[in-house]
Amino acid sequence: MNKKILVASLFSAMVLSSVNANAFYVGAGVGTSKTEVDNTKIDSDSAFSVYTGLSIPLPLIPIRGEVEYAQFSSSENGVGDVKTYGVAANAYVGLPLFPLIKPYVGMGLGYMQQKVELTGMSSEKSDWTVVPQYMIGVDVDLPLIPVAGGVEYRYIDASFDGDAGSEYDSKIHTILVKGRLKF
Repeated sequence: MNKKILVASLFSAMVLSSVNANAFYVGAGVGTSKTEVDNTKIDSDSAFSVYTGLSIPLPLIPIRGEVEYAQFSSSENGVGDVKTYGVAANAYVGLPLFPLIKPYVGMGLGYMQQKVELTGMSSEKSDWTVVPQYMIGVDVDLPLIPVAGGVEYRYIDASFDGDAGSEYDSKIHTILVKGRLKF
């Protein structure tokens, strides 16, 4: 019985000490976005996000959870404009392959809206929709500095209901350069 208490106490101390070391963070990301609406591809434009989260750097599998505001825009002359914006809750799992360079995968659920103005199509403003998103990236996280950065690819595949009663499919690809300040 005493061994179980000792092991539980050591595990609890390890988790609590890792949570206290730079656990909370705020950050931002900027990059490029490419959108496809019902098989109409629109060239790259801008992507932007701000977020806050909690990092739990467990020894074998570091995890993070965050809340984010994101805005993605795609525009191409002669084709049209697409703007997507909303909030999301994301979870990330680190792949501890290297000491300072840390690849990760993530998944999130967003509550997003989209404005679509395509040539030959009436302008649409979608209803707010729950949208899944998938992320893969790599962080550079130095242990003695309270700043981390990295590059992330994000994919969103969703169906939106337009204000004219139509439904359309949208695929969004983004690449973000991200940075976060750890507290």
